[in-house]
Amino acid sequence: MNTIDKILLGCAIFILIFTVAMTVIFCVYQTVPDTLIESVFGLFTGEAVITFAIWWIKKRAKGKEREDG
Repeated sequence: MNTIDKILLGCAIFILIFTVAMTVIFCVYQTVPDTLIESVFGLFTGEAVITFAIWWIKKRAKGKEREDG
């Protein structure tokens, strides 16, 4: 398992736990911290996009190495 896979797995686990926690908070208090939810999902969306871009660039570079080599 490479580093990018570990990062994405960690992000997915955090988002799952965060979503469950926010559901519990809503059930108990009948309200949720909207700004926190928007910020967390925005942060992890950005992280996923950047990680995907890094993965795609690396994959393209390996493809060019194979063609040249």
